[in-house]
Amino acid sequence: MKKKWIGIILGAVLALALIGCEQQMPQATGEAPLPQATLPAPESGAEESKLTVNATETVKAAPDIAYVYIGAQSSGATAEEAQQKNAAVADAFLNAIRQQGVQEEDIETSNINIYEDYDKAGNYIMDNTYKVTIREIDKVGAVIDAATAAGANSTYSLSFDLQDRDSIYIEALGKAMQSIDAKAKAVAASGGYEIVRPLSIEENGGSGYYPMVEAAAMDTAAGGGMATPVTPG
Repeated sequence: MKKKWIGIILGAVLALALIGCEQQMPQATGEAPLPQATLPAPESGAEESKLTVNATETVKAAPDIAYVYIGAQSSGATAEEAQQKNAAVADAFLNAIRQQGVQEEDIETSNINIYEDYDKAGNYIMDNTYKVTIREIDKVGAVIDAATAAGANSTYSLSFDLQDRDSIYIEALGKAMQSIDAKAKAVAASGGYEIVRPLSIEENGGSGYYPMVEAAAMDTAAGGGMATPVTPG
């Protein structure tokens, strides 16, 4: 089974002032190419040159929070009947979710919809859907099963994330700067230059990759049998 990760890709650019004699950069002779960098020759009479180096680093971590949409659908001969039936089901499965340790602030109403069933004249359908945040990642399957056993018949869009994205962002930034430092020293040394001081540091920002494990929208029926297997990573 493939591991599922949440990661961030971050780049940074460092410009440095160099001193040294003017010379042409040597070509790489080994299998590994020189780091990506630009090193213009010093202008006539100038004592310093400029070296620009960039690096991109990726940091990944196992997800520790999950989100899932859970709902119920009921029908009735009148709109009121459909609403009353669905309200009872929703109340039951929300209580079941709470008993699994999900806090009230982690249950958010996502959709309430009542409409006439045009395939069955004189019938009405009521939908209630809730976005549930599960902070105990190992209880995702238990929460879904408890809701289903209590009458929920719609479960979809299960996804995973990190509660603290900032920590991996800072880690990626630190790694990018370490990589830039090593590249700058290698390029400067190979050209016979000495690093004097940094001129500027530019953070290119991070582009997150947040894979979503999604179950196709499905009807679920309560009953005995196997528990729902959920593996965040």
